Amino acid sequence: MSGSLFFYIVVVLLLGLCTVCGYLYWRLQLLENRRDSLTAMYLDQQQQQISTLQRDLSRLMARLEQQTRSEPASLSPYNQAIEMIKQGIPASEVASQCGISRSEAELIISLYRNNSTS
Repeated sequence: MSGSLFFYIVVVLLLGLCTVCGYLYWRLQLLENRRDSLTAMYLDQQQQQISTLQRDLSRLMARLEQQTRSEPASLSPYNQAIEMIKQGIPASEVASQCGISRSEAELIISLYRNNSTS
């Protein structure tokens, strides 16, 4: 009798183990499906952000190209500074009006002076 009781206990334990394994497998499948859907959603968001950045970059490149075509090279801050220095305007005013540092304006003055004496 103890042999058949042992057999029944082993069978019940095996059935319980199979049930637990089945449940764990089912949960694993659910988690994998959720992971896949989250990954797909994340990739979609990343693709949308990339598309937006590409569109913004194209707009900025077009705007830069348009500005480059519409503004002659003589309007660069440094060319403006040279013209102002030729007019005798002091370095501090040149710097503030051209959007350059005072040391840059002073450097342009010294270069212009060295250049004009040659």
